[in-house]
Amino acid sequence: MVEKEMAKHERVGRPLDHSKDKAIFTAAHELLFSKGPAEFSIEAVARLAKVSKVTIYSRYTNREALIDAVISQQAKRMAESLSIEPASLIDVRSALTDFGVSLLSFLLSQEYQDFMRALSSTSGLSVDVVQNIYRSGPQCTTNKLADWMSHAHQRGLLNLSEPEKCAELLLGMLMGLNVVRVMYGEPCQRDRHNIENHVSWVINTFLKLYES
Repeated sequence: MVEKEMAKHERVGRPLDHSKDKAIFTAAHELLFSKGPAEFSIEAVARLAKVSKVTIYSRYTNREALIDAVISQQAKRMAESLSIEPASLIDVRSALTDFGVSLLSFLLSQEYQDFMRALSSTSGLSVDVVQNIYRSGPQCTTNKLADWMSHAHQRGLLNLSEPEKCAELLLGMLMGLNVVRVMYGEPCQRDRHNIENHVSWVINTFLKLYES
């Protein structure tokens, strides 16, 4: 309570030192994806970022808000190519390819594996925390893709009359068995060249299904 009151006064009376923002966010990202949400705390982030807890509370209300910010930022990075509405079929292919490569590069990374293991091995974690992670991560990414597909359909570039189902289908095609292999510790082709080849094949196949 005292720390939150101090943070409140810091927000009101003193401008934020933005040079510390990156340190806080980098530390929060590293801690969340390496240790999982169960071991994620404002105190641990402050220690790793070499800032005070008050400094973090001046930016984030609580640990859940900071977790949400990290997950949301990761989802935003993966869907960055979908931030511009497509004007041609070439734009569609390029945006979906960039999205697919970004998505798989993250999902097949050691960082993501560590996160999922930590998430699945935690028994005392609040259901609300897990559900918020899902909403800010996978669900947000799926919604972004579906919205983008809806715009492509409205422009007559693709025949995507059910964008939500089409988004789910494309995500399933992109992930395939590679993500499953990773979760079971099986060998997986995860270098950039193999990821790009797989994504290219998936996007070509998907576009053949839905070209107007």
